Amino acid sequence: MNPSQRVAKNTAWMLLAGGLGAVLQMLAVLLAARGLPLSDFGTFNYLLSFATVFQFLADFGLTNILVREVARRPDDVGHLLGSAKGLMWVLFACSTALLLGIILLLDLPARTQEQSFVMGLASLTLLQAISYSAVLRAIEDMEFNAIAFTLHKGLFAGFVGLSLALHWGLWGVVVSQLAASLIFWFFNWGVVSWRVVRVSPKIDFALWKFMLQEAVPLGSGLVLRQFASQADFLILMWLVNANALGLFSGPYRILLSVRVFSMAFALPLYPAIIRSTEGTAEQFTELYNRAMKWFCCLSVPGAVFFIVWPRLLINALLGQKFLSAESTMLWFGIAFVPMFVSSLSPFIYTALGRQGVFCLAMVLTVLVRVGADLAVVPSLGYIGGCVVAALSEIGAFAILAYFLKRKGHPLRIADFLVKPVLAGVFLAAILFPARQLTLLAALPIAAAGGIAYIGALFLLRTFSDDELYLMREGLGFLSHYFHKSPNQREGEA
Repeated sequence: MNPSQRVAKNTAWMLLAGGLGAVLQMLAVLLAARGLPLSDFGTFNYLLSFATVFQFLADFGLTNILVREVARRPDDVGHLLGSAKGLMWVLFACSTALLLGIILLLDLPARTQEQSFVMGLASLTLLQAISYSAVLRAIEDMEFNAIAFTLHKGLFAGFVGLSLALHWGLWGVVVSQLAASLIFWFFNWGVVSWRVVRVSPKIDFALWKFMLQEAVPLGSGLVLRQFASQADFLILMWLVNANALGLFSGPYRILLSVRVFSMAFALPLYPAIIRSTEGTAEQFTELYNRAMKWFCCLSVPGAVFFIVWPRLLINALLGQKFLSAESTMLWFGIAFVPMFVSSLSPFIYTALGRQGVFCLAMVLTVLVRVGADLAVVPSLGYIGGCVVAALSEIGAFAILAYFLKRKGHPLRIADFLVKPVLAGVFLAAILFPARQLTLLAALPIAAAGGIAYIGALFLLRTFSDDELYLMREGLGFLSHYFHKSPNQREGEA
């Protein structure tokens, strides 16, 4: 396969997995929202946010660095993976101790402390699994990544449904997360051992030092980025109450589930982004602009649905007890596009070796977001958190794009944004009359609007002739799955 076909193949697999994974993850959240009392659902979101921050803290960007190094040195994958595993086990032990210490210091009920520890262990377990996924990403063998990702989300949703059917309550949901993570880890270990290499953890202090030097600024930025997206949950829990957190977190979890979909497009592009940095600055800038345009085109419909159909989506997905959070969906519609396109930023900055710049951008974002939350949440409640979240996502995107421009890689805003937004306005005009319908009755209109949106993109000539050629060329990967091997042809003869 040529590079465009590899990207198309990996994108197709991850798109399929991202779509299924997003649906399954959303299903797990919706099952929890419908099956748990509102206060327990708010506590669940607090636990999930708390544990997710620890996952990023333990990883600290190492998996992205591992992908980059394996992509550059594929013949040394055994040593790289074994050494990375040794380092990750050290970080796992340190993070577990830190997790326990912080939980004991928090002023929380004993039951919530115990659940926080189990959720934290589940997130730390995910790190071990993702380290194997990093190798598959680096060698662009993402079929198995896609299967593993979908398996994890499906197991979590299934376990949550089973635990709620058995009336295990919040504890059942927490244990479901741990069980799904353990199976996910075992599956990834098995695939890498079979397909690539079987390794044991190794000690290589020189490589550990190099990986940490590269990972610390990136990891700091990723932790801060994750904390910025989770800070609203934590602050609402501390300054308001669990009911307010439930009204905020139901729509916000739907928005965060969309990040799964955006990562399905970002991950296959990472090896191509790494290769593009070995060429001229102009070549990288062109790839950067094309990728951002694609991400904008993909995200605009989601923003339109959030803004035009907020009540319909809440009623269908979350239930009537969340209807008072309709304005929340409107604000998150504004945040949809910048959150989606910003999922490319960590990969772009890592490929360029500018992890420190990415970290600086995240520091600015967190300071502004937390300060704004502390200023407005006490008086405005969860609505204040919605406003801050939406504006913070726009600000984070603007800061990241500005720093890339300073490094000689400007984003062509008119080409990137104007035409997709115009096509989105056309989609909104089609959806608006159906905003009072039920979800089932509105689905044909949604399908018609999606087709009209794609047609509008082409009528507006959003894509250049070169981009259309690359699309057609990329689709050639399909022939790989139908091409018969010489042995098969000899057998037929």
